[in-house]
Amino acid sequence: MSELLSNEPTTDARLESPSGERVVCVIARDVLSLERRETGFSEAFLTAMWKGRWLVLVSVLALGLLSTAYALFATQWFLAQTVLTPSSPQNPQGLAGQIEGFGALADLAGLNVKGRNTDEPIAVLKSRDFARQFIEEQGLLHVLLWERWDAQAGHWKETDPQRQPDIRDAVGYLDKNVLQVQEDKKTGLVTVGIRWTNPTVAALWANTIVDRLNQQMRTRALAEGEANIAYLQKELTTNVSQVPMQQAIARLLEAELQKVMIARGNHEYSFRIVDHAAVPKYRDWPKRTIIVAIGILFGGFLGMFAVFVRQAITAKPADRLSDGR
Repeated sequence: MSELLSNEPTTDARLESPSGERVVCVIARDVLSLERRETGFSEAFLTAMWKGRWLVLVSVLALGLLSTAYALFATQWFLAQTVLTPSSPQNPQGLAGQIEGFGALADLAGLNVKGRNTDEPIAVLKSRDFARQFIEEQGLLHVLLWERWDAQAGHWKETDPQRQPDIRDAVGYLDKNVLQVQEDKKTGLVTVGIRWTNPTVAALWANTIVDRLNQQMRTRALAEGEANIAYLQKELTTNVSQVPMQQAIARLLEAELQKVMIARGNHEYSFRIVDHAAVPKYRDWPKRTIIVAIGILFGGFLGMFAVFVRQAITAKPADRLSDGR
């Protein structure tokens, strides 16, 4: 009766009870086939791996040798870093508090009565104009684009004038591959790094860039302060009858004079150097151990994938039908 009511293929096992009666156990074939599939898959996987062990080994050795060759013969890059901290504010807090009530007049005149922050210097450091000036002053056009320059012939490898590199390509290369700028918002420290193939040159460029940034920001502050002083002196002579206005202008004039004095006497105007860039002893790239380990691991996965593909191609049609059943 149970066999007639069941719609699934079944397998019966006939047992005898102690009393001598026959007991029929009905088991669905799907349960047995599921167990056989799980066992069969693991056995098939191990069997396929064992049969294809030489293929996996060859793949591991090949990728391992290629990654080792790359790690040994790749161009070495060195990273030189200098650590900076923002310089003291342009105006003392006491003076800023005294002229706080005259903020509208200062804004009208375009004066800065607040302390100096690092937003502008870092923006200047990352700007294309700063990179262009640095490359032109140091004569680094052919140095940065050395892969596209024929040093022996003294001309670019590209013969088409329209496709030959220029200063814009050098600026992009410096920004993407050479110059690194990192700012720690918590501590205020700024790290300027230079990645280059020569460790001595990398340290020289890192220190030179910081010196040039301080010099440029100092020159800007002097020009701005002198222009503000001239403007305030003119306003002071035109507002002789207004005593409160004269007092306000006098305080702003004092602030600008102090700013100019600080800029003239402080060569580390925007950043003080906490740690100069030293010549790096060890390379930053390539990391040979990591490259070889990744190559060997990828070779193992590639070999196992090749074994599975070969197993699927060489499988018999009957095996495919039995697996899909």
